[in-house]
This record gives sequence, C-alpha cells and structure tokens, in this order.
Amino acid sequence: MRQRAVFLDLNGTLVMPIKPNSLSELTLIEHAEQAIAHISHAGFLCPVVTVQSRINKGIFSMGEFQLWFTNFARDLTSRGAFILGPYVCPHRFKEPCECKKPSTFLYQQAAADHGIDLQRSFVIGDSAEDVLAACQFGGQGCLVRTGWAVSAFIAESLGGAADWILAQT
Repeated sequence: MRQRAVFLDLNGTLVMPIKPNSLSELTLIEHAEQAIAHISHAGFLCPVVTVQSRINKGIFSMGEFQLWFTNFARDLTSRGAFILGPYVCPHRFKEPCECKKPSTFLYQQAAADHGIDLQRSFVIGDSAEDVLAACQFGGQGCLVRTGWAVSAFIAESLGGAADWILAQT
C-alpha cells in the first residue's frame, strides 16, 4: 500500500521570515517541530515543497539552500520530527515554470520518489496556492495563519464572510 503524506510548505509554515535576505535568518516557528513529530509518529511522510525565488534572484544559490535544508532536516530529526526533500521551485513569481505552486509537479515528484498516495494525502501551507495544489492532486489542504495568511479570515460560508466584513466597518 502506498504511503500517506502531509506535504509541508517551508517559509511561513515551518520557518520565518517569509522573505529572508540570507538563509541564516530562517528560524523555526514555535511548536513546528512538535507538530511535525506528531504527524511523523502517526505514520505520515512529511515532504517539504517550497518556492524559493530568492535562488533565481541571486540572494542564495540552490547549493547553499540544499546545504541549509540538510542541516535543518538533521536538526529536526534529532528531535523526532522527520521531513523529506526539499522539493524546490527556484523561479521568480512572474517567471513561467512547471514547478511553481499550485502546479502539482513537485508533489508528483515527491510521490514518485517515496511511494505516496496523493489522494490520501494533505498539504499544510500559508497560501491559497498550497491549498489549491492539494485540491488539484486530489488531496486535502489546510491553511495556516503563520505566514502569508497571517491576516486572512477563514469563513465557513459566504454568510460568515459577509458577517465578518460588516463587523470590520
């Protein structure tokens, strides 16, 4: 039987800041390691799928990012939190590519590498693109408010959204 996975976004979901000027700025978001450990111990694989446009902007190289990620993953593993990857889109936002979210390309690559059943898997991220990617590959998405979605209100329905908007004015 194929594995289930919880795909994790990186910046804004596992680490901050969202737009680092160097890799040394990236720090683990509080309680993220415990959440990953909990998911891992429940039998889910945790591949990290991330857009790192700062690579193409020349802020850091793919090699530097890969080395940072290896050390990051090793540190998490020592604390019982297991991640896979990274599966990286290095392209700028306006640059067309097949790997930028919500494309399922990187998720499919991780699924092929690790025997993952995408339809029984999840995505946790801080953007609509993360959630949309999950929908596109037949899984389920979960939006967290630690990154881009920090100021987002999530409504149960149009009525709930309308009530929230009217309460703001």
